[in-house]
Amino acid sequence: MVFFFHLGSYGLWEPDEARYAEIGREMLALRDFIVPHLNYVPYVEKPPLLYWLTALSYTILGVNEFAARLIPALSALATVVATWFFARRVFDRRRALLAAAILTTAPVFAVMAQVLTTDMLLTALIAAALYALFMHYMDGGWWCWVAYLAMAAATLTKGPVGMALPVASMAVFLWWQGELRGAIRRFHAIAGFALMVALAAPWFVAISLREPGYIDFYFVGEYFKRVFVPSYSHAEPFYYYVPVVLGGLLPWSVMVPFLTWRGMSPNPARRYCVASAATIFGLFSLASAKLIPYVMPAFPPLAILIADGVASCAWPDMESANRLKGPDCRILLETGPLISLAGVGMLTAAILAPLFRSPYPMAVRPALYGIGAVLLAGGAAITASFLTRKSGLGLTLMVVTLAAGFAAGTYGRLEAEPLRSYAQLGRDVERRAPDARIICYRRYVQSIPFYTRRRVLLVGPKTELDFGAHHSKDASRYFFKTDAEMLRLWSLPRPTVLIIDAPDLARLKPKLGAFTLIGSEHDKLAILNRDERLAGN
Repeated sequence: MVFFFHLGSYGLWEPDEARYAEIGREMLALRDFIVPHLNYVPYVEKPPLLYWLTALSYTILGVNEFAARLIPALSALATVVATWFFARRVFDRRRALLAAAILTTAPVFAVMAQVLTTDMLLTALIAAALYALFMHYMDGGWWCWVAYLAMAAATLTKGPVGMALPVASMAVFLWWQGELRGAIRRFHAIAGFALMVALAAPWFVAISLREPGYIDFYFVGEYFKRVFVPSYSHAEPFYYYVPVVLGGLLPWSVMVPFLTWRGMSPNPARRYCVASAATIFGLFSLASAKLIPYVMPAFPPLAILIADGVASCAWPDMESANRLKGPDCRILLETGPLISLAGVGMLTAAILAPLFRSPYPMAVRPALYGIGAVLLAGGAAITASFLTRKSGLGLTLMVVTLAAGFAAGTYGRLEAEPLRSYAQLGRDVERRAPDARIICYRRYVQSIPFYTRRRVLLVGPKTELDFGAHHSKDASRYFFKTDAEMLRLWSLPRPTVLIIDAPDLARLKPKLGAFTLIGSEHDKLAILNRDERLAGN
């Protein structure tokens, strides 16, 4: 319910979802599975695994929103299953179920499960690698090869970070354990590295041969500069991920200060989860470029740690050593009132929605009422359960309440579609002007090529299309710098649609002549260079 409810019921959001969805579509349209394309020019900011899987999803289900978002949703589900499996092996069934539930209902994780980006796929593969490495540490056998396969796939998802995070996490753990010596032989590291290179390197070599300048653009720009140059992209302070992790794991993170960690029996798996979460958190905090989803690979081990702590306090009889004296209700009692308080906040925001300057509260007002009611009622039931020391029932109600809240929240995504997506605008253009040339003025609108199945012309800055424009033979026909070039095309007999902001339209209107408004959404207008009768309306 959390990952798949309403998955394909609303338009692709700008800019990331529409961008990645279009890259997968163009991969199929061009039959080019080596060089990813965006607006039919090379787009090489990310490796291709997500695009390959999205193209496969389109092949099976057709080109639509559900197929586009299926890979992150399946990746989220796979991460939860892997977390359950790992916790079941190294702890017990109760902690495994609780860890899976905590991860599923962590707000950042639940939201990103329905967003088409590389982050959820990367999280799933890194989780698989982390778990497999520890299983090899404990049991040996073939687990390290599972880890190397997962790291190779992660590298093809988002580059060398797919190898760096699991390897660094295990290295920190082994150092902590005093077992770092001999790790290369123990984990067959040389053969494993060779396997990863054999699986991941061919694509990097192939695209480097196809696209001159790729190595400098990707490895120097997308990696070196993102990590070390604050002004390059998404620069944030060192502590940026502290509120992200605390807020992204609510309400479960509220329990952490009250967990009686010292009363738990020693367990190397617990230490490994601490080392993994801390390493991932630390490395992303050190990097200059920061975005909220980047730190998600730390969430699976954090969910296991919280589950371990909660279970140890809620069911102390399960501990084999240093048993606690009865359930520590402090870690449970505050969660119910907190959830109810969050529900009151949602209801208050819905009531006061007309007073906000932002358009979002009014747009999602019905969803706010629904979420608020669910959290308020659920929080009361949770509080009653914990007051009567029914820990299992209370935790079950927490999971059900949070899942129902997220399901109600998906209605907000439907209601906010006009503010975050240009899907309807793209559909209007496709319906009203199916054969027209399309021009985006001053900004490339990611959704238009996806919904019209056509390449667009761009007037103004190339931004993320800059690399592709410089490496495309027909760039001069599709990228223009001046209004004069755009007006020349506009004046030709061929039907032409201009996607433009209202202020720019007001400024250019005297030069455009007669036109027909064929679509509008939020701050964008679509106009056709002929009147309604000539347009067949």
